[in-house]
Amino acid sequence: MKRIKAIKFCGTLLLMLAFIGCDIDLQERFVFEPEVDLTDPYSEITAWQFFNTSQALKLNEDGTLNGDGLNYFKAAIEAAEMVEEYNTPNDGRTFLMLNNNAFEGNGDIIALVTGSADIEEGETPSEVMARADIDVLRLILQYHIISTYITQNDPLLVRDVNYEFQTLIPGEAGKIILRRDSQLRIDVNRSPAPLPSTATGGGNNERLRNYNYVFNNGIGHSLSDPVRNQPYPSPNN
Repeated sequence: MKRIKAIKFCGTLLLMLAFIGCDIDLQERFVFEPEVDLTDPYSEITAWQFFNTSQALKLNEDGTLNGDGLNYFKAAIEAAEMVEEYNTPNDGRTFLMLNNNAFEGNGDIIALVTGSADIEEGETPSEVMARADIDVLRLILQYHIISTYITQNDPLLVRDVNYEFQTLIPGEAGKIILRRDSQLRIDVNRSPAPLPSTATGGGNNERLRNYNYVFNNGIGHSLSDPVRNQPYPSPNN
């Protein structure tokens, strides 16, 4: 008997709740409107056009070059007369963009192309690149252009696997290895890689810094140090 009364009580309670619930207004459908623009901001311009933007040619508050900027890179491309390699439309390449940090310092690009890491006070990137061995500079830039379009996971589909690509340098000297890990970080020529020790050792292997700058003629990722397969020739200045 008590069980029947309990069932009746529960039924009555549910019925009351149903009537009460009917008085609640329906909530408006929530429409997600992202505040962040998820489109690629540079997809309508070439890589070279991006290198001429204020975003690429960034300066610190005191007017000095920002380490992540591309001021030297732009000047190097102009000095090497390779603008068209970065400006030709509808060409699916990967550009390893060498930031200002990749040029300055012992063993970096300025030393590789001039024979000295010294920079005169007030000397501009264009003036520094005017002192460069152009043949060596072109080799460095050619090795940092890959003829395949590479994002952080395509065609690097499997993590911790070496993927071999060809740069603009022909033959074995132009081979480059990219490998990504589980966090989508990409290493370039990092051991163990099927390349000579001149590529994988001595600090010549690097990790990409900033990723996925989508252009209408390729994609760019930045590097804070140059990479190589074989040693670049000594400058003949």
